[in-house]
Amino acid sequence: MEREKILLRLFGKKLLSFKKLDTGEVIGTGLLNPIFDKLRFLIMMVFQANFYRQYKNLGNWRGKRVANTFAPPVGSSPMLRVLKASIMTRIFRHTFPVAMTFAVTYECQCTCKHCSAGRHLRNDLRELSTKEAKALIDQSQNLGVALIAFTGGEPLLRDDIYELISYVDKKKALTILFTNGLLLTKENIEKLVDAGLYSLFVSIDSPIPEEHDQLRGLAGLFESAIKGIKRMQAKGGFVGISSYATRSATQKGMYKKLYSLARGLGVENLILFDGVPTGNTLNNTSEMLTSKQHEEIRKFSSNIFRHRMVPQLNSQSWQNSIEGYLGGLGCLAVNLQYYVSAYGDVSPCDFTPLSFGNVRNKPIKEIWNKMVHHPAYNHRSTCCRMQHPNFRRFYIDPIPDNSKLPYNIENLPYIDYRI
Repeated sequence: MEREKILLRLFGKKLLSFKKLDTGEVIGTGLLNPIFDKLRFLIMMVFQANFYRQYKNLGNWRGKRVANTFAPPVGSSPMLRVLKASIMTRIFRHTFPVAMTFAVTYECQCTCKHCSAGRHLRNDLRELSTKEAKALIDQSQNLGVALIAFTGGEPLLRDDIYELISYVDKKKALTILFTNGLLLTKENIEKLVDAGLYSLFVSIDSPIPEEHDQLRGLAGLFESAIKGIKRMQAKGGFVGISSYATRSATQKGMYKKLYSLARGLGVENLILFDGVPTGNTLNNTSEMLTSKQHEEIRKFSSNIFRHRMVPQLNSQSWQNSIEGYLGGLGCLAVNLQYYVSAYGDVSPCDFTPLSFGNVRNKPIKEIWNKMVHHPAYNHRSTCCRMQHPNFRRFYIDPIPDNSKLPYNIENLPYIDYRI
């Protein structure tokens, strides 16, 4: 279902307009769109400034106003680093990252059939040591990242997680942690707060307790996660819910029920990823959202933004929409972020199981440069590549069924999937 947004029309002529194609891509369709492309950075700043003006009541971090708990506070040093990266990207026509997602371990108490980190756990490799993890943090901060998200597996199963969070220079980068919520005891939350954690996201697959527990393969997990959320809130920490939208769940309006749960709990954010075929479901595209469902969730997100509702709904469907494109988003892989596995492999994002190198063998800067020059990533994509049919045909479908992830990019064609 294609959709067109016309921003400027004169005498029946479309001067500034955009169309979202069924592939997910956004293209310009107006006479003045070539001019818009040259001024895109300024227009993006206007859109983002307007967004930050809308949200004035999410919180305060060390004296700075927070408009989005997945982004640095307004006027903070990390936010200035994000702005610097954006300016340098435009000047040098070379993308500079602002975020790293670091899977510190693939150990987990859950047995999720849909796990995006599935097929990553290795018995023949050791996880990055504390020393190696700190070196990665140093290199990433030197590269310019302003956000470091710790994930897994279950990151709280790693003994040195509090040390790693504390090690991050908070003048350069803020820390985020994704957890299943099982280990959010009073003692552990105290440790997270003392380590300087910026925001915490608890994974909730379904607002129905029994369904959530079944999807995660662990009875009582929903109740434990909710208790953990409340404990973190009692400490004054920023808390959000992380979830995803599948085709079948969206048909039942589950994203609306998730939002109602988040609103009832009083969390600051609900992140709604698309149900991307990756990890354990790498070759199963049956639960991918239809273009109509993307638009349905996009409208729901836009309505929340328009009415300044809390919590925010940061949906991938909105991020990859025309509005997200105008705000400078789209596909974040090798645009704003990269992902590092527990064993040091570097991938474009959490959901892309392709390794461009390992930090044990090469510095992160060298691997980043390799990614941004690769024909699959040397351009800004307006949609999630992992949901683009041609990208999957060239870079995902050839991955052997029995291979561990991430898969070495050198074994795949060096080609622009858009041809």
